[in-house]
Amino acid sequence: MKVVLSGRRLWLSVLIASIIMCTMGIVMAVLGGAAGARSGDSPASDEKNGAAAIKTVSAAASEDSEPVRLTVVMYHGFTKDRSKQNKYMIDPSLLENDLQYLTENGYHTIVTKELTEHFSKGTPLSEKPIMLTFDDGYYSNYLYAYPLLKKYGCRAVLSPIGNACSKAAEEKKQNEFYSQCTISQLAEMSSSGVMELAYHTYGLHTAENGVQGVQKRPGESAADYTSRLKEDIRCFREWLKGAGVGEVKCFTYPFGAKSACTEEIVRNEGFTCAMDCEAKVNLLSSSEDLYSIHRFLRDGADSVFPLSRWENG
Repeated sequence: MKVVLSGRRLWLSVLIASIIMCTMGIVMAVLGGAAGARSGDSPASDEKNGAAAIKTVSAAASEDSEPVRLTVVMYHGFTKDRSKQNKYMIDPSLLENDLQYLTENGYHTIVTKELTEHFSKGTPLSEKPIMLTFDDGYYSNYLYAYPLLKKYGCRAVLSPIGNACSKAAEEKKQNEFYSQCTISQLAEMSSSGVMELAYHTYGLHTAENGVQGVQKRPGESAADYTSRLKEDIRCFREWLKGAGVGEVKCFTYPFGAKSACTEEIVRNEGFTCAMDCEAKVNLLSSSEDLYSIHRFLRDGADSVFPLSRWENG
């Protein structure tokens, strides 16, 4: 009798153990299915999640790295006529000397797209980056700067004034001193990859009654100011779009001037960086620093490129 009872007990033990193991298996399967549903439950979604993780890690690594020390140079126009040369219109030979100096000393010219992707994606920058910018969209940029940049394998950022360049198409002959680039010339430089275009307003590059460029007017409400600036940005984008030029991502402040609420509008309109006219070297640690990129004005006072003075001063 004892043997029979022992056999029954053994059978019951085996049965109970089987039930427990089966239950645990069902629970694990349910939990695993839920996790799979959350992640997309497919190799494609796993790959997507992995890529997102890599991107996040890369961006974080970029944010935590040493600050990027960047010198940005601001040019305007060029003329060979000595009688017309001034602070903003310089001899094109100076630009060639500058480009020759940079290439011979191992500098690499970058544009804002490379800079923003360094912080957003972790894309590495060259060892000795420098940025060259050209404001207002003068015809002399197309006449002199564009071929010189191609000659030396350099790139630059060009910030044209929309309505001024629109009027250039009406001129019978462009003048190197006062004419602006036509939209077709801007499109050519942009499509070549040599010039990256930036916003410099369509019709707000003015200085009237103490208000410079995109600054808020005295007594203007925040709503009216926002509407006015957004409308100008829309006009600029539509103007470039008509020539097949892609959307610009850099906001170049006319005269380097802005108001307390300007940067918020700039960000909300999708710009990833902004340039001012403060003469100092940039120390960039994150994407947040890119909304105040400082620039040195390159005038004709120095016969040689004053880079060492800027960087050490």
